[in-house]
Amino acid sequence: MNYEFLINPREIEQKSFAIIESLTGLGNTPEDQVIKRAIHASGDPEIRKDFRFHPAAIDRGLAALKNKNLIITDVEMVRAGITGYAGEVACAIREEAVKRKALENKVTRAYQAMMELKERMDGAVIAIGNAPTALLAVIELIKTGVEPALVVGVPVGFVGAKESKELLLNCDVPYITLLGTKGGSTIAAAIVNALIKLSRTGGK
Repeated sequence: MNYEFLINPREIEQKSFAIIESLTGLGNTPEDQVIKRAIHASGDPEIRKDFRFHPAAIDRGLAALKNKNLIITDVEMVRAGITGYAGEVACAIREEAVKRKALENKVTRAYQAMMELKERMDGAVIAIGNAPTALLAVIELIKTGVEPALVVGVPVGFVGAKESKELLLNCDVPYITLLGTKGGSTIAAAIVNALIKLSRTGGK
């Protein structure tokens, strides 16, 4: 069989999004643009049905990013996937203090990393794509009064991912989440990148 491959990156992206739109019927609302980016990153159009947006998620997220507020990620893979941001993107999971305290407290490094960054969370965009325990830590901190601008909570897996997202739905904080076991670092980064792009274009 003969295939005609595109090699121009702009043409590839344009065709990809045309295919996504034809498969899903998604349009150009800010929420739809976020979902399309996540589908593009994951190759899974079915995830569109499981996205949930807090009513204030887009406005609060775009305002924070336009202001170059801190972005906090659960793992380095999410941080590495976030591109073109003029502000700081922080991840504490590799810090020696985090490793030591995680062992002492018998918790995951992802959980401890979030606890280490609690003093910097107010007004931040928090992106969690790997570890349900990181999302649980953020939820615990929110209950104590921490006020992030937005929580992108899309951890992946079969232990705690689904449940932690359900807890996020009941938090008094702007969120974007993906119900169930699906998620991942690429999806978390894609969501943030979509928001960064929207923040530059006034949400259009």
